[in-house]
Amino acid sequence: MKTKHNEEFVYRAVKAGDLEIESDGTIWRVRKRGWDRWTQQAVSRPCERVRAEHDTGKYFQVRVMLDGVRIYALAHRLVYHHFCGPIPDALTVNHKDGQKKRNHPDNLELATYAEQAIHAARVLMVGHACRQHGEANSMCKLKDTQAEEIRHRRQAGEKLALIAVDYGVAMQTVSRIARGDRRALAG
Repeated sequence: MKTKHNEEFVYRAVKAGDLEIESDGTIWRVRKRGWDRWTQQAVSRPCERVRAEHDTGKYFQVRVMLDGVRIYALAHRLVYHHFCGPIPDALTVNHKDGQKKRNHPDNLELATYAEQAIHAARVLMVGHACRQHGEANSMCKLKDTQAEEIRHRRQAGEKLALIAVDYGVAMQTVSRIARGDRRALAG
């Protein structure tokens, strides 16, 4: 089964009254599905109210039995579906504050995969994109002090080619540093 279909099956349990989703985004199991051996069919019986979310590491997950098969769905997607409507195929559900286990409806928004990556880099400071500039970049050849020296030498009128040879970089790199395109100007 595909994930999208799993969510639909698990959401059926919400509609059937087996699961309840509160306004703060917590999901509770209030009825338990089981097999009635006398009638040979699946039945739903009231049970003690318990949290339906299971901690699986990054996200909470909700599990439901359907015809003897356990089906999983992500809790934040169920909460979004319950309060905001179905999730289009091309979109995902993003946690605005980055706390993946905080499924309050106000914390959830639709996003593309690209928007999620941008959100992770700019807002949450996660991934390689947040460490791209200056000495923090793992591919950096020059230290910030060397970039400042390049600027001073270029302002003094020294040729790009000579500076590039001294630092072992391309002339274009020296030109970009001297113009302030590569490294922020010290201010």
